[in-house]
Amino acid sequence: MKNLLALSLLLPSLAYAATVKFSEELIPLQVNENKVEHSLFSSVDEVTVSQGQHKIKVKYKDLYEIDYDEHEVIESEPFWVVINIENSEATYQLSMPRADDIDGAKQYIKSPFVTFKEQGANSQVLRLEPVKAQVVLSTEQKNKTHLPATTASAPSNSAAPKSSSRIQVVAEKSPNAPVSQQPSALSMLEFWWSQASEQEKAAFLANKKGS
Repeated sequence: MKNLLALSLLLPSLAYAATVKFSEELIPLQVNENKVEHSLFSSVDEVTVSQGQHKIKVKYKDLYEIDYDEHEVIESEPFWVVINIENSEATYQLSMPRADDIDGAKQYIKSPFVTFKEQGANSQVLRLEPVKAQVVLSTEQKNKTHLPATTASAPSNSAAPKSSSRIQVVAEKSPNAPVSQQPSALSMLEFWWSQASEQEKAAFLANKKGS
């Protein structure tokens, strides 16, 4: 669907900033309170963020062939995920397991999720489930986000050569940005429990029994 190449960062660079890249089926819509602006001829496929936690709003969109010269676009509702940047100089990948056929894609959008991994490392691939937009992050750096300009294709067809166009992505506060609320201890415990591996859960329970 997309064949995008980030050309430059139009905003001042962050010291010790990590890059988060999105697979071609995932469209970034918002990073923390910063809305990601796309146009008909230009789109964003990566952002730069500081170390710490960040909430990212994405949606899934893909094109599947039904029959000869007949295609259907499968698109999910926007959803939020929370990522944790531990290495501020690394590149991370936010992606999803692309379905083999249109039926699988339709099934995926009923319960979407994404995978998150540091590139070039032996780090564990994390499965991130959608979270509520009101989740409170544990870092004060969450608003420090850079959004790059990119090139994209003219929409004649998915295989046509792309005309170059540059847009500036303005980091602005969206009127629909999530409102931070202090979560309860129970809600935070449920969130982190859902992110833990089976081994981590077992170790935690063993530790609680021992105490």
